[in-house]
Amino acid sequence: MRSSSGTAAHSKHGVGIVWWPELEPLCRPGEGLVHVTEFEPEAFWMTRADQSGGFISRLPETVGHLVGPKLFHCVGAPFGGAVPQPAPHLEALSTDIAKLAPAWISDHLSFNRYFRGDASTGEQPVLTGFFLPPAQCRAGVLQAAQHIQHRRAATGVPVAFENSVSYLPPRPGEMPDADFVAEVAEAADCGILLDLHNVLCNARNGRQSVEDFCASIPLDRVWEIHLAGGMSERGFWLDAHSGLVEPALMDVVADLIPRLPALGAIIFEIMPDFIPAAGLSAIGEVLGRLNDLWGSRPSATDPINCAPSRIRANEAAEPVPPDVWERALGNAVTGLDDATPPPALDHWMRSTAEALELYRYLSCEGRASFLVDTAPRTIRSLLIALGEADTRDLLGRFWSRTPPAFTTADEAHGFLDFVSRADLRMPGLLADIDSDRAGLRQLVGA
Repeated sequence: MRSSSGTAAHSKHGVGIVWWPELEPLCRPGEGLVHVTEFEPEAFWMTRADQSGGFISRLPETVGHLVGPKLFHCVGAPFGGAVPQPAPHLEALSTDIAKLAPAWISDHLSFNRYFRGDASTGEQPVLTGFFLPPAQCRAGVLQAAQHIQHRRAATGVPVAFENSVSYLPPRPGEMPDADFVAEVAEAADCGILLDLHNVLCNARNGRQSVEDFCASIPLDRVWEIHLAGGMSERGFWLDAHSGLVEPALMDVVADLIPRLPALGAIIFEIMPDFIPAAGLSAIGEVLGRLNDLWGSRPSATDPINCAPSRIRANEAAEPVPPDVWERALGNAVTGLDDATPPPALDHWMRSTAEALELYRYLSCEGRASFLVDTAPRTIRSLLIALGEADTRDLLGRFWSRTPPAFTTADEAHGFLDFVSRADLRMPGLLADIDSDRAGLRQLVGA
């Protein structure tokens, strides 16, 4: 058994869900289906109205009634890339940790911010609006390891990272997906959140196979498994958390569980919008099956066949430095700067135009869905008066001028400001904007 950071004997919590209110009926103790609940803290944060840059968290008061162990799965400041976790984000996260005492926390091996120029100038980073894959090279390993170690030191709780999805084809000279994951885990001496649907997505989209990936990571560092459903879009298989766990993926997890000595939780993920179509009964059946599989985890005395723990020096070609990679990919997705690829990436990026267009589409669709939730009256009025095509054109103009905001409330305020200045001359529009602003103020208690 390795050091306490990497493969500590964490509590074996069992099967659980990423919690949303719509899933509450499955969490009743009498159901016997959910033994641990996981939360995305930033989904419950709002920017403070006092312009301090900090956040108000509604997480403790929203989920404090739930009994049993809790885990945090962060979605706001991932471990990939050069941009460090913002201090206000760390402060809010630490406050939630103090109140809810998660057994461990996790975040993604991705990046969602990048520096448009030299980071040393003090320039503020730009949000991408969507998780992007980091540079899979030795320098990228060290960046991620430093972020993970900092998060662990600052919060005082164990930290794991989730293997990321990439819709990009493999780039010549980059580390294979599993090698990158293995090196980050070893360098940071931390746990792995093995998202098997992410691995399946990557395999279906032309990256490393599920079998090769699982055979190449240190299985004794896997603390947690994530399972979800996906969907097809524009010729890609998406990690959309849009349905139930398909049988092929259930077979993979059944094979893996007996080989995971540090496994502490198996978590099912589904986004709230897809819960009605999936049905609580069917979700309950998935959880029941996972509870059956949970019993196959190894005992302390079982011999385990794990991938060897070693640092892999796989630099077949000179890697593209992470700052060049992040700037090129960030610019291509946001469109905020000249998206001409640097010479080292020019040919490869031009050959992957469809994947880059997919990222742009997903970023815009994500921003649009947030506005439907946070500025509903304004969006409805625009659709009625302008129609869908012209409303999307208006949104496109907003996105081309304004980078994504950190919270959905900030995104809504920015959009409402933009619409107010657009001189649309629509009856009742200003009243709808004021109504949406009042709803946002109520959320933060202002």
